[in-house]
Amino acid sequence: MLLVEGGDEQKLCEAVAGPSVWSGLVCWKASGRADLPNLAKLATRDPSFSYARSVGVLLDMEDSPTETTKLVQETRDALKVTLPFVHGAFVPGAAPKVGVFISPDGQQTGSIDGLCKQAVCNPSLASCVNALVACAGQPHTTVARGMKGWLDAYLAMLSKPMRLHQALEDPQVFDLKHPAFDPLRVFLQAL
Repeated sequence: MLLVEGGDEQKLCEAVAGPSVWSGLVCWKASGRADLPNLAKLATRDPSFSYARSVGVLLDMEDSPTETTKLVQETRDALKVTLPFVHGAFVPGAAPKVGVFISPDGQQTGSIDGLCKQAVCNPSLASCVNALVACAGQPHTTVARGMKGWLDAYLAMLSKPMRLHQALEDPQVFDLKHPAFDPLRVFLQAL
């Protein structure tokens, strides 16, 4: 079972996992980060939950490691996990085992957009977007907003403008085999 904070995270996980891994997962989407503890509680009440061999949770760090840590703890509490948290690792001995992946890397502020930025297929367009952001004077006040703004600008400048969920289905937009996605891919394969 995979619990994600929203639709973009769900689509990214599906694309990065690939069809063979994704077909074996059940993914529930929260209506935003703050809803993850409630979604986790709901999952534990589902009659099928007892059959889950593992539960993965994916959320963005965004701009507050403190707030994210609190949210991770609330979600783990809802899943009745008591062992210490280790980013991207599944807690052994829990039934089901539980793991949490905080994007982009468990330490830095940001989001899945930062992973996608590293894996764009058009470096010339990426340079243009970098120039636009520099020209605009770094308009975003936080790292996460900056990542989202950069990626939105990149996707808007494609010959066919797209939203992230659409771009993840187009093999010419992102290199889904890029090493930036490897830690997430390993996490999803461990589910």
